[in-house]
Amino acid sequence: MSDFISRKIERFSYILAGKDKEFAEIKFWRRQIGEYVKWYKGEIPSLYGHTTPINKVKAHTIELSALMTFFEVHQKVKYRKDLLLEENEFAGKRIIDIGSGPFPSALCFTDCEVYSLDPLFDSYLNAGYPIHCYENRGKFLRSMAESIPFEDGFFDAVISVNAIDHVNDFAAAAKEICRILKPGGRFRMHVHYHPKTQAEPLELNDEVFLQHYSWVKDLKKLKETKQKLGTSLDEGSNELYVVWGN
Repeated sequence: MSDFISRKIERFSYILAGKDKEFAEIKFWRRQIGEYVKWYKGEIPSLYGHTTPINKVKAHTIELSALMTFFEVHQKVKYRKDLLLEENEFAGKRIIDIGSGPFPSALCFTDCEVYSLDPLFDSYLNAGYPIHCYENRGKFLRSMAESIPFEDGFFDAVISVNAIDHVNDFAAAAKEICRILKPGGRFRMHVHYHPKTQAEPLELNDEVFLQHYSWVKDLKKLKETKQKLGTSLDEGSNELYVVWGN
């Protein structure tokens, strides 16, 4: 069966299951692999503000080499900068990254136990992302944010980067995050305010966010910007990146 036919079948299976949003997300991440490869080979001048590095990760395929290199060069830098945190911020703690995508980016934080939560890990693997190739302290949890399979107060800290606008039920996700975070635990969330898209169906703002996360102890807005790491939005855009935390 050709790749074209396989993709068509995959698309219709998502549509029939009422998962148009999930299909749009997987389509984006699959397309990104080609961009990572071109960046790795030096065929494009930069990707998200990073030029092709001299020291590259070498794996057994060009795709894996590109993905692992991009993880080291971009993702680890992005998380710390987006969340305004130092690498030793969670030393000795257990943290969960809500909506991690196909990279265990929270491994940028040292000396801590890391859980990456995302409902699409099987699809990321099928698309070619090397979820099995990272250090052992990173654990992958295939689950919706609206139903996190851990006991109350299991985590010392909750983080999330540009992901909470992807959930199906914003209120339910907030309640679950409250439940699995220890009372008074650390909270840091990088949130994208934007008009609705297929993959990002929620239009968030300060009022909506505070309505559901006012339970966070000492919650503050730490930053608001139209600048995304490596890119910038149009001056006339009503999109914002906002960092909330304690």
